[in-house]
Amino acid sequence: MAVAILVRERLCRGMDKGKLLSRSGLTRAHGPAEYTSPFSSRGGSLMPHRLSRRRFLGSALASGAVAGLAPARLVLAQGDKIAGEITVTSYGGAWEEFMRGTIVPGFEKEYPGTHVELAIGLSKDWIAKMKAAGKNNNPYDVVITNEVWAAPLRADGYYTKLPVDRVPNLKLVAPNLRIKDDTGVLSLVGPIGLSYRTDKIKTVPKAWKDLWTVPEYKGKLGIYNIVNSAGQMFVALTSKLWTGGDKDVDTAFRKIAELKPFKQSDFSGDMEKLLIQGEVLVGILDMPAAVRRKRGGAPIAWVAPAEGMIMFEQDTAVTAGAKNKATAFAFVNYFLKKETQEQWLVRQTWLPANTQVKVPDDLKSLLPVGVADIPKILQWDWLWINEQKPKLIDRWNREMSS
Repeated sequence: MAVAILVRERLCRGMDKGKLLSRSGLTRAHGPAEYTSPFSSRGGSLMPHRLSRRRFLGSALASGAVAGLAPARLVLAQGDKIAGEITVTSYGGAWEEFMRGTIVPGFEKEYPGTHVELAIGLSKDWIAKMKAAGKNNNPYDVVITNEVWAAPLRADGYYTKLPVDRVPNLKLVAPNLRIKDDTGVLSLVGPIGLSYRTDKIKTVPKAWKDLWTVPEYKGKLGIYNIVNSAGQMFVALTSKLWTGGDKDVDTAFRKIAELKPFKQSDFSGDMEKLLIQGEVLVGILDMPAAVRRKRGGAPIAWVAPAEGMIMFEQDTAVTAGAKNKATAFAFVNYFLKKETQEQWLVRQTWLPANTQVKVPDDLKSLLPVGVADIPKILQWDWLWINEQKPKLIDRWNREMSS
């Protein structure tokens, strides 16, 4: 029998807040609508020390507190508890700083008795370790990575289904960001479009095809190398632009060759530098990077091309071999929580998967696109791209890098 654990002050909505605090034993935390609870996790129980599950649920149901509320934090099966340590993958740099300074402390505060260990590194290293250890004995509970890496792992059975009763915030995710069978979820979106130098470019790019048709851009372009997933997406995109389908590699390579000469970048940080230094005046770049540079005073702007954006997405999944699935599911649910997603949006300018998040007015002038534009993002068959990758890399090295 599953027990709904309701943890916020909504239990007695409509009561005087002072009475609510004194009757429930809740204590005020950080703001007028945020409280913490003296729930204990000892012995597998998350109920107040002197209140039985039956009495707790009976009181809640009698008061009408359960019906009609926003989704509860999550549903636990008896015997499960959200406690102990989980290992979550994390990139380094600014991403790591935000995870350590904001996301991890927030989760550990919401779930006392938990501890999140971050595995800092790159996707290729995490995947290598997972495959070496085997799907039932891998070192990570939650893996956050791009879909180019996640798709083959999912196909090989390395991920487990996210149960909606354990991850209820899945129901708030934009439909095109939910993975089939919920074996993961695209939790954050960094739209990729065109960035340009506002002080040096007269013709503002409006479409991907402008890269081929605007003479001013010749010799001033920056694109990603094929080793980066954005480079692989650009091949698929170019095929789609000129044939309608995304798998005509011959047409894609022929059209990309027409853009020469161009600068190539292995990662977004390098593309940012090329734009700042003026070696590239129009480049393929993700919106979070462009906005960060613009906030810092760089003469850079970003546009969403008319034909659709591509994206650096963050696939968030619980592994099949997770040692602490209850806490791992809770972490994914917390990652998708409205308040958590708002933090990613406001402070890191990643678009949220949670459709309840709205772009604040003071950010709208900085962000060219918002949550409502997520359906305009183009998506790809990553299993096919991964199968073609060795051939794509070899051909790119011969035709584009020589």
